[in-house]
Amino acid sequence: MIGIYFSGTGNSRYALEVFLREYGGDCMLYAVEDESLPEQINNHDEVVFSYPVQYSAVPKYLHDFIHNHAEVWKGKKVFVIATMALFSGDGAGVLGVC
Repeated sequence: MIGIYFSGTGNSRYALEVFLREYGGDCMLYAVEDESLPEQINNHDEVVFSYPVQYSAVPKYLHDFIHNHAEVWKGKKVFVIATMALFSGDGAGVLGVC
């Protein structure tokens, strides 16, 4: 399993760290900005994303990353952790339509 986070304040990274600690196993953690990330994703069958919801949507940087690396997602199992501040929205569901 590989953990990928996009976090401005550190909250989404923290949520991912807690999840991976509870999940157990050999889990690597990467920032979405890491240039080696597409290669690392190819080496794993399971992916966990953690990111803050922005305007009830996936942050543009993460959205663009997913689209620009469409070939690495084939056959992967993806789990989403969407962190939110003040209200509940559909921030996790929108990643599925990226």
